[in-house]
Amino acid sequence: MKVIDLFIDEDKKDYKCYSELTRLLDENQDFKEVVISGLIKGKIRGFDEKLWHEIRSQNIRRIHSFEDVFIDGANIGYCTVAAKQLSYSLDDCYICGGSLPLLKNTKNCKDGSHTWILYNNEVIDTTLMLIISHNYIEKIEYLEENRYNPNLNPIYLEAKSFTRDTSTKRKR
Repeated sequence: MKVIDLFIDEDKKDYKCYSELTRLLDENQDFKEVVISGLIKGKIRGFDEKLWHEIRSQNIRRIHSFEDVFIDGANIGYCTVAAKQLSYSLDDCYICGGSLPLLKNTKNCKDGSHTWILYNNEVIDTTLMLIISHNYIEKIEYLEENRYNPNLNPIYLEAKSFTRDTSTKRKR
C-alpha cells in the first residue's frame, strides 16, 4: 500500500486533486516521513466525508460543482481561489497566506507562496489535500505571513450566504 492511499477514500482514487501530494510523497523522503509520523500521531489526515459533503453542497457559479475543481485537479496552483471558495462552507475560519518551501518551483508557485485555511485550530490545505493540526505545521514548514478574517467583509458574507443556499443550487 502506498502512503497516499491512507488519505484517499476509495471512491476518490481517480481525483486529480491528489497529484501534488502524490508527487511530493514520492519525491521527498523528508516530507513523506513527516506525513507518516503526523498520521500516526493523529496530527495529519486527509479530507473527511464531512468536508467532502460541504464541498459537494456548495451553490457555485460558473461550474456545476465545487467538487469538479478537485476531480479535475484545478486546485493545484490555485490555492488562494480554492481556499477562499472552501472557506464559504466553514464558520469562523481564517484565510492565511505566507509560504510553504515544499511547494517552491511547482505549478504557479515559483517562490513557494501559498494560501491555506485555519479552522478549529487546524490547517486545511487545498493543494496538499490535508488537514493538519496547527501545532504540527512547523514540521512541514508553513511560514504564515498574514491571517485574514474574511467574515469581517460584507461582500464576502453575501457570497458565503449565496454559496450555502442550496435552494438555488443548480441540479446536475
